[in-house]
Amino acid sequence: MNDKARNAEEGFGGIIGQEIPKRILTYLIGAGHLPGTMLFTGPGGVGKLATAIALAKYLHCPDKAIDGCDCPSCSAIRSGTHPDVVVLSQERQIRVEEIRELTALATLRSSEAHERVIIIDRAENISRSAANAALKSLEEPGKHIRFILVTDTPFKLLPTVRSRAYNLRFSLLSQECMGDFARAIGDDPLEKDAAEAIRLSGGRPGIYLRWKHCEGYRETVGSVRSFLDDVLSDVEPSVRKALEWKAQFWELAETLSSVEKKADLPRGGDAYDIARHLASPKEYPVKPVNWRIEEIAKKESRWSQGRKLLYLVGLLRRVLSIKLNAQTSRAIRRLQDFDEKIRFNCNSDIALERLYFGLSGLQG
Repeated sequence: MNDKARNAEEGFGGIIGQEIPKRILTYLIGAGHLPGTMLFTGPGGVGKLATAIALAKYLHCPDKAIDGCDCPSCSAIRSGTHPDVVVLSQERQIRVEEIRELTALATLRSSEAHERVIIIDRAENISRSAANAALKSLEEPGKHIRFILVTDTPFKLLPTVRSRAYNLRFSLLSQECMGDFARAIGDDPLEKDAAEAIRLSGGRPGIYLRWKHCEGYRETVGSVRSFLDDVLSDVEPSVRKALEWKAQFWELAETLSSVEKKADLPRGGDAYDIARHLASPKEYPVKPVNWRIEEIAKKESRWSQGRKLLYLVGLLRRVLSIKLNAQTSRAIRRLQDFDEKIRFNCNSDIALERLYFGLSGLQG
């Protein structure tokens, strides 16, 4: 292993698990063949954005992103103020004007003679027209420009976009890795709340953080459990009950999305960043996103209805998986079917009605 690869391997030390993506990136860096456009795919909350940020740090850090580095470059990337690392993360559709702004930025010379890194988180939100506008830049980004697209639903990207990117697949973490993650951020994985958070997380560090370090999220999980118990034990489903259940579902989805927005969680940080942020949130901010069109336009960032539904369904599945048996297995399959329908733009009201009748009476 040459010096470049060795430094890169050290720089990814704060990313727990994901050995295959880290090994591939380490090899590409060592060989000098790091692609100009990369696509990071896999389940949400497993470290895709954190890995993209760690790669940006390596490319700009004079010490090559040694773990916990506090150099001006790494600090600026972590707080979203680095002039050559742009992170775009939108809850709504990414418009063509924004993509054109980014591609125009990519053509400018780096202000510090380093590589310019443009990270598009939640890349599935790129509109069709915006994706078409970016094709040329993605195919030939330039010698010192890196595009990194991050998404948990790659099939929503145009095939022409996917074909122009080097794809790295991220996976869920094992229970052992989740324990390592808990220890790395300063928690005791054997402590009751941490152990329950590990079980609930389903191999996603992002979910672990919400459960263990966000009181509002824990309270919402209690409401979700009651909501599930009521529908699973309903042996006399009816259209009237289905309508009431849909209203409760939307109310719970709104509550969950509101909790997510208010939570001060270090999104995009590696384990070392997270540990220091949890110890001193104000002194050690972890907010790498620095391209907010909503702030410029003075508009509030809103979650799409589909995203709210999917986020709640994901939590419902995780709650059910804690006590796995024949009834909960059938309920999880029905939730997975609902998830697929929403992802492929099925009518949400019809899908919710079918979900209600599919879940009701499973424990009766």
